[in-house]
Amino acid sequence: MSKEYSVKISLPTNIYEPLQQIAAATGTPLEQVVVQTIKGGMPPSLRKVPEQFHDELLGLNKMGDTELWNIIQTRVAPHDDEEGSVYETADFPMLRRAYAFSLLKWRGHPMPSPHEIMFD
Repeated sequence: MSKEYSVKISLPTNIYEPLQQIAAATGTPLEQVVVQTIKGGMPPSLRKVPEQFHDELLGLNKMGDTELWNIIQTRVAPHDDEEGSVYETADFPMLRRAYAFSLLKWRGHPMPSPHEIMFD
C-alpha cells in the first residue's frame, strides 16, 4: 500500500468552487476530486527513465519556454560517438525532446499534431 500525506492548501474561489460542484454532482468526496485533478495535471514523470538521465532531464525544468521549443525543433542527427554508448543506446536526444515537449504541454502550451511536427 502506498504512503499517503496530508497537505493543507488554500485554493482561490475560482478553483475551489468548480471542484466542489463536481464533487457534489458526482457524489464523490472533494478530496478524491482534488487528487484526480492533480493526477491529471502532473508534470512529466521520469519513473520509467533510466536514473542516469534524471539530473539532465530535470534540468530542463529550469529552462524557459523558448529554450524548450528550440530543443523540440532541433533535428537529431545520428551519433558518431563511441559505439554502444549509454546515450546512444537510450536515444537520449529523442528522450530529451520528448521531455521538453511534455514540459511545454504541462505548462499549458497548445501542442502541434504529429503531422505538423514531422512535415514542417
